[in-house]
Amino acid sequence: MTKALIVNADDFGLCREISSGILQAHREGIVTATSVVANGGYFEQSAALLKDSGIDTGIHLTLTGSEKPLTGDIPGLVDGRGMFYRSYRQVIPRIVLGRFDSDALEKELAAQITMLKDHGVAVSHIDSHQHLHLLPGIRDIVLRLAHRFRIPWIRVPRAQRAGARGIGLNLLAKGLRNGLQEQRLGFTDAFAGFDQGGHMDEAALSTVLPSIADGVTELMVHPGFDASAFYDWGYAWEGELRALTGTTIKDLIKRMDITLTSFKEMR
Repeated sequence: MTKALIVNADDFGLCREISSGILQAHREGIVTATSVVANGGYFEQSAALLKDSGIDTGIHLTLTGSEKPLTGDIPGLVDGRGMFYRSYRQVIPRIVLGRFDSDALEKELAAQITMLKDHGVAVSHIDSHQHLHLLPGIRDIVLRLAHRFRIPWIRVPRAQRAGARGIGLNLLAKGLRNGLQEQRLGFTDAFAGFDQGGHMDEAALSTVLPSIADGVTELMVHPGFDASAFYDWGYAWEGELRALTGTTIKDLIKRMDITLTSFKEMR
């Protein structure tokens, strides 16, 4: 069998620094796909560049991070300014307890996908900001939208490290995986990058890549130029960009006999 690797960069469209870094990581490095924040502040300005780049594109469904919904107020999920809540910690209890307008949320997530399509951007895969599509209240919406828009791949993240956060994510991921199997939708054999989220630098990649097994693996990365003026996540965007475009990691991929691919290239 072949070790196939999809290197998927999250958060395209949030700001110029992140979007430009992703395109450079694709043009000069090993990034093969990106996930787009359709309601991000820089999406409109960057949509043409995205389309012209030829990079495999998916939707990064966003209902947190202080971004503005495309469809207006969503009861239970927006603050007094009409913006999505900043953190998943504020959103998860509302989703779990059902204290949100599910129909309004489905309308919003459909609008985010439609935004990409209206700009001529093909959508090959679905994932979400802070992995909120794993929650049962959102998962069922995402499965419906995948069929409605004929999007064949959905991210199933996995954590390798122990701890409550990783255990919780893996349990939710198992529920999503079961739903995808029932619905005959695609997901990769393996996933990497959750534990190193925002810090997938050369040292981290040199540890992760040798563990890639036969089959298809999605590697989540966050390259970019410094966006700390906009987002206080503590991410090492530029460190990831250097690693993903540098010769050290490219040579390692060759030595490990890893084949770079994308969602749109997979059956």
